[in-house]
Amino acid sequence: MGFRVLTGLFAHETNTFSQLTTTLENYRDFVLAFGDEVPEAVTGSMLEPNGIIQVAEEANWDLVHTVAAWATPSGPVEREVWDAVAGAILEAAKIKGPFDGIVLALHGAMTTVDHADAEGVLLQKLRDIVGPDIPIAITLDLHANVTRLMARHANIICAFRTYPHTDQVATAARASWILDRAMKGEVAPRVHLARRNMLVGLDHGRTTVDNPMTQLMARAEALEEKDPGVLTVSLHAGFTPADFPEVGPSVAVTGDGPVARYRTIAEAYMHFAWEQRHFDSNEYLGATDAMGRLSTLSDGAGPVVIADASDNPGAGAYGDSTFLLKAMLDAGLEKAAFGMICDPETAVQLTKAGVGADVSVRLGGRVDPAFGPPLALSGQVIAVTDGTYVAQGPRWRGVIQRLGPTAVLRVGGIEIVVASKRIQCTELETFTHAGIDPSQKAVVAVKSMHHFRAAFAPIARHILIVDSGALATKDYNRLPYKNLRRPIFPLDFN
Repeated sequence: MGFRVLTGLFAHETNTFSQLTTTLENYRDFVLAFGDEVPEAVTGSMLEPNGIIQVAEEANWDLVHTVAAWATPSGPVEREVWDAVAGAILEAAKIKGPFDGIVLALHGAMTTVDHADAEGVLLQKLRDIVGPDIPIAITLDLHANVTRLMARHANIICAFRTYPHTDQVATAARASWILDRAMKGEVAPRVHLARRNMLVGLDHGRTTVDNPMTQLMARAEALEEKDPGVLTVSLHAGFTPADFPEVGPSVAVTGDGPVARYRTIAEAYMHFAWEQRHFDSNEYLGATDAMGRLSTLSDGAGPVVIADASDNPGAGAYGDSTFLLKAMLDAGLEKAAFGMICDPETAVQLTKAGVGADVSVRLGGRVDPAFGPPLALSGQVIAVTDGTYVAQGPRWRGVIQRLGPTAVLRVGGIEIVVASKRIQCTELETFTHAGIDPSQKAVVAVKSMHHFRAAFAPIARHILIVDSGALATKDYNRLPYKNLRRPIFPLDFN
């Protein structure tokens, strides 16, 4: 057996403005497995441990699994989660070593009730246990807020290179192979981090259009190809609804050794991001404006897909805003579907009423009515499910998604998926598991910012983006930031 390597997945994208803290139950709803249970829990999925496992098998590592934990973005992570999940990683580091290396799949934008920079703290505690000489590789989401503490204690940083994210496994494999070279003594990786006073940039990290992110990504890949000292370049668009000093875009160059030119490369890339800071490939419409836009779009096969971007649970929003749904109802849309409203109380009412029942409900607006108050609606229950299905799309293929008790309420010409648990609508199965074929609708609304494109763009004839001012709004002046480094773009200057 070759190198002994400690590994784990502990990820969360924390919206620090959310009222909903993140519990162990939230992790159980998505992925939570410990120790030797991890490989079976992730088999066949898009989750990062599969890339690490592949490399371990090829490189003949002795891989020590600790945990696989991922939850839908929400508010700060509870102490019980930190104690259980971070505790599993740190305890294994203490008692199951010695190790030749460590590779962790993180997110890069996790905040707990105790730690604003949770991943930085985790890496620091891990480094205190294993010492300064053990190479540590981490994978990050493309929307990481990379901190100086993270860069100080990780030798290798590899972020996803696609948004929608479809390269988790490939990213984990890339980080693992660099770690393998480090353990062999072929390279001595060090992270060189650069940032500017930017809250937002790099077109939010989108890789579906020609933009500053894809241009910089092409430069990074070409540089890695021609410069053997540049082991990997990691580009991060940042996660904006996080109120702490090191939020925002950054560039991390993992170079072979503490060489000044790698920092110069990182600074040059970050300068490009700064120069392109105003670029945004999206047009954000109000909910009523989106209804007006529908009448101007050409006919054709497939639906118009409307992204309810500011109420995106994938950015920690509540998923129960009603602004867009009300606009669709007021517009009298036909052959439309809405996915979804998170409203546990109404979901239970509908499932108890049963298929075929005519009901009157108050739907949505449960967490904070300021982001879209409850709607008084009358309609018919046309489907009831347990809300469980296996995702088949490019984003979460192979992952079980759990909406809890779920029903479809038809109001006028709109079929509304009402779920008990929040999840970003990235999969066609959110609709099809409940008997709705989105490809046959005229209009399909999804609570998502960009990840929906992986599965829905192939069936869409047009895509519209709505920012109705919910918790994931792109109008950052509406968010009560208190802890940012200031001044910062775009809040204080253009």
